[in-house]
Amino acid sequence: MKVVTRLSGLAIILTCFLSLLMFGPANAQEMMKSDQMMKSDQMMKSDQMMKADEMMKHEQGMSSKMEMHHMHIMMNHGLEMAVEGSTLMMTATMKMAPSLDSVMMDHGRQMSADGKEMIQNTMSGHAMKEMHMAGHADDFLMTYTHKLGNAMMKVVNMLEDMNMEGEMSGDMMTMHHMHILINNALEMAAQGADLAMLGQMGMAPAIDKGSIEHGKMMIADAGKILTEVMEGHAMKDMHERGIKMNNAMMAWTHKLHAAAKDVVDLLSDMPSCCTK
Repeated sequence: MKVVTRLSGLAIILTCFLSLLMFGPANAQEMMKSDQMMKSDQMMKSDQMMKADEMMKHEQGMSSKMEMHHMHIMMNHGLEMAVEGSTLMMTATMKMAPSLDSVMMDHGRQMSADGKEMIQNTMSGHAMKEMHMAGHADDFLMTYTHKLGNAMMKVVNMLEDMNMEGEMSGDMMTMHHMHILINNALEMAAQGADLAMLGQMGMAPAIDKGSIEHGKMMIADAGKILTEVMEGHAMKDMHERGIKMNNAMMAWTHKLHAAAKDVVDLLSDMPSCCTK
């Protein structure tokens, strides 16, 4: 740009000198004004092109953010399906409604499988591949998206592998109720994140603020549920009675809690979809 400016200046000086020799002072002055106007017009066009390029890059960045937040909504839905399916299966193993237990078990398995598949497809499907090819692989939000997806998959795989054999009574019943509470916390956090993202998209100004606030409240309440499960009276009572980490189901419950907390914390820290 500096080289072009210098060359343009030299051209104007040379033009003025030749004009003085050929046409006299008056015509030389007119030609100099004309050259200055051409230079000014060129600079204006260059500035407009730079601004247009910056605007296009900004719009592309905003578009990629919006696409990734739609991915988050799909992943959240997949997580909700998986944990709801897990809850149905646990309820079926409690054998409180023999005529429906098998239906609940089958439907729970299907929901869990479909939820897991949705998360996997979102993380590795056509839309994700296109975004990587478009140069968004190293974007901050892309890194976050994969981290969230991996955390969700850890929870879903744990629930899929949950041991539901044996008598469903006493401490085992208590721990499965803890698992149901953990599942509910995950659902609350996912739904809260969806509400927050929806409000941030700015499509309904009259309600957006309330949507964001209620969403954040749901995520915070999900965190409180997880804390209550691990630090509440029921857990302390079992620990006092010797049911600690040497018990396979108790150890698994603590691992599930830790995995669920990672997901809730990530949803709580989700970047805004519309930050400029």
